[in-house]
Amino acid sequence: MGTGRINDLWHTKDKTPTSRYGIGKRWQAIWSDGHGNVTKRSFLQKDGAKAWIDTQIYESTRNPYTLRKDVPFATYWKTWRDKQTHQRAGSLKSLDAQGRNWILPAFEGKYIQKITREDVQAAVNEWAGQLAPSTVKLTLTYLRQVFNDAVYCKQVNESPCLKIKLPEQFEQSETGLTDEVLGELLAVLPAPFDTAARLGAATGLRPGELIGLRKQDINFRTGHINLRVQDASTSRSNIKTGPLKTRYSVRNIKFGPKAAELLRGLCASAGRHGRLFHSAGEPLLRNHFQVAWKNAREHVQEIGPGWHQLRHYHASALISKGFSPVAVAARLGHKDANETLRTYAHMWFGDDDRLAEVSEELFSFPEAGA
Repeated sequence: MGTGRINDLWHTKDKTPTSRYGIGKRWQAIWSDGHGNVTKRSFLQKDGAKAWIDTQIYESTRNPYTLRKDVPFATYWKTWRDKQTHQRAGSLKSLDAQGRNWILPAFEGKYIQKITREDVQAAVNEWAGQLAPSTVKLTLTYLRQVFNDAVYCKQVNESPCLKIKLPEQFEQSETGLTDEVLGELLAVLPAPFDTAARLGAATGLRPGELIGLRKQDINFRTGHINLRVQDASTSRSNIKTGPLKTRYSVRNIKFGPKAAELLRGLCASAGRHGRLFHSAGEPLLRNHFQVAWKNAREHVQEIGPGWHQLRHYHASALISKGFSPVAVAARLGHKDANETLRTYAHMWFGDDDRLAEVSEELFSFPEAGA
């Protein structure tokens, strides 16, 4: 089976311009056929490179004379879903929700070989009227994976998910939580959720990492939270941990004296399984945290949609103090600085007043002949 990848010829991995910046076509698609042969093609747009890679996948696997018998899309969805044994529980939950609520209803009654690009675009347009742009993109990603699998398994000749137009995504101009809003949030959250919010804002932990935090994860000798697992519980009778979001999420988060004092109190009164956040010893679940946040939002609407806002608050605090994308990425458990920049670039480059100050300083050079 061949493989493809796309290179940005104008930038390095850390977004530094290359010697070819601004010259020629930016995106290079590379296809390896699995037998040592490599083909390269350059494109002006990244979508063109993606479409070419998808075409190579199609050409390398299709055989119009041996397509399998056509089946309802819902049947093939189940076949594909059963193969996703490598996915984390949280990912499967998201996948199932998008399939049940959006993907399967969009293609109800249709056979997989009869679904066209126009059908997919119509579905995306309908989703865009009810979902956030990022959620539409995620839903299409799941659908594209289904059809890529169908092409590979000779269930269809080609994927109808090529060159699908997605709704425009707009950058957030504000960070969400401010110091003042965070103070109001802490005032209305009941214990121990107020302490959890304080720790989340101070460490940038993901919600699952925060909820699953255990006494044994805290190293007071070195002053680190050693993150290796996150909460994967489904009920009070099934308290368990699971792997972190990605392998890059495994990290040691340094904390200072104030955080140490807070953590010592939590560790001294830890609940079952060493969980720091519990009720009468019984670990709190994600739905408990969600309800607490929802109730708090009725009093402080500016806090945003969920516990992840505390992570954004932490990131904005680091950025405002001048930390580099590399340092922020390591703290948050991102894959690299590119991921951090994709998420928070507007925070680095949105300070027009500071940029203007630097620009003014450049006019301070000596006059000619002085």
